[in-house]
Amino acid sequence: MTYQENLKFIKSWGSVVRLTLHPVVHFILVAAMLSLFSGCEEAQRVLTSLPDGEEDVIKIGFIYSSTNRSHSLNGAELAERKLNAEGGVHGTPIRLVPRGNITGDEHAVEIAEALIVEEGVSAIIGPNLSRYAVPIGEAAQAHEIPMVTTTATNPTVTAAGDFVFMSAFTDDFQGKVMAQFAAQDLEAKAAVVLTRSGSLYSGGLSQTFIDNFTAFGGEVVSAEFYARGDTDFTAQLTAIAESAPDVFFLPGFSAEIPLVVEQARTLGITGILLGGDSWDNAALIAQSGTILEGSYFSTFFWADVSPGSLGKDAHQFIDTYTSIFGIPPDGGAALGYDALRLTVQAMRRAPELTSTEIRDQIAATKNYSGATFISGYDDNRHASKSAFINRIVDGEARFHKLIQP
Repeated sequence: MTYQENLKFIKSWGSVVRLTLHPVVHFILVAAMLSLFSGCEEAQRVLTSLPDGEEDVIKIGFIYSSTNRSHSLNGAELAERKLNAEGGVHGTPIRLVPRGNITGDEHAVEIAEALIVEEGVSAIIGPNLSRYAVPIGEAAQAHEIPMVTTTATNPTVTAAGDFVFMSAFTDDFQGKVMAQFAAQDLEAKAAVVLTRSGSLYSGGLSQTFIDNFTAFGGEVVSAEFYARGDTDFTAQLTAIAESAPDVFFLPGFSAEIPLVVEQARTLGITGILLGGDSWDNAALIAQSGTILEGSYFSTFFWADVSPGSLGKDAHQFIDTYTSIFGIPPDGGAALGYDALRLTVQAMRRAPELTSTEIRDQIAATKNYSGATFISGYDDNRHASKSAFINRIVDGEARFHKLIQP
C-alpha cells in the first residue's frame, strides 16, 4: 500500500474502532499504527487527534446536501482533527455531528431542528446549497444558533438574521467578477445568458451578471430560460445563435451543462462559454472537458495555482488534505475546512461560550487565514474574499486568474 492508501485506511479504521473501544485505547492503537508509516508529519498529527468520548465535548453540526459534488465534509473533518490537535476550545474537544443527503426544504429544516434540539449543537456549519441554506438559516436564527454556510452563494442566505454567516463569496461578487472579466479581459461587447427557472442560485447569478455586464458597457442581447430536467434546448439556443454573442454565460448545473454546450456547438454558437462555481465539479470536467474547451468559470479555491497566489496556511491545508485523501482539495473541501475553523476560532475568542458571544466573535472576524482568506464580514454577514477564475484547457481545468474583492 502507498502512504496515502495507508492513511486513508487508518482514517476509516479509526472511525469504526471509535465506536467500540475506550477512547484512550483507541488513541493508543491509532498512534501505534501511524508509527508504522513514514511521510507527512502534519497528517499523522491530525489523524491522532480524536475527542475523548461523548462527554465534555463541544458539538458542532455539519449539514451537506450530498457528497456527489462537494468534498466539504472531508474538509470539515480535517479541520476537526487539526483543531483538536491544537487543544479544541480551551482544552475541550470539538465533535462534528454530520447530517446529509437532504431531500427537500422540509427535510433540511428537520435536520437543523434535530441538531439543535436533540444533539444540542453549539453551532451549525453548512449547507453547501443556497436553496437549503435559506430555510436552515431561518431555523438557526429562530433558535439563536450561530451558522456558517460552506459553498452556498446566494446573498439572501443571511437574510434570516444576525446569527447566519457565509464562508463563500456571494453571487453578487462572482457575478460581477465574471461580468467584468468578460467585458475587460475578453473585450466582449455582446453577451447571452441561459438560466434555469426557479433556481435561487442560477437566477440570482444570472441577474447579477446581466446588471454588471451592462454597467461595464456591454449589451445582453438574449436572456433565455429552461426548466429543471429539460434535455432539449433547441428553442432557446436558436434564439441565442441569432444573437451571435461574444460570450455565453451559463450558470447551470452538471446535469444540463454538457447537453446545452453540445447542442450549442451543433447550432454553430461560437461565443466563449462562461460559468459560475457550479462548474467546479471534477466529474463534470472529467466527462465533458473536451466539449467545454476554452471555457472559463469562477470558483472559491484552486490548489494548483501560480507561485505566490496562496499563503502558507493554504499550502499547509493542501499538503495535509492531499496526504490524507490522496487527491488535491476542491472548493467544497476548502470551505468545509474554513467554515469550521473560523467558527472554532471565534469560540476561542469568546469571553463565554454562549451563542451570542460566538455570533459576535464570528462577526468580528478579521484577516482569517486558512484554505482561503477572509478579510472580514460586512453588515449582511457576507465574507469579503477573493475569487478564482479557471480556464478549461486540453480537457482540464487550469488556474487562470485570481480576483481580489
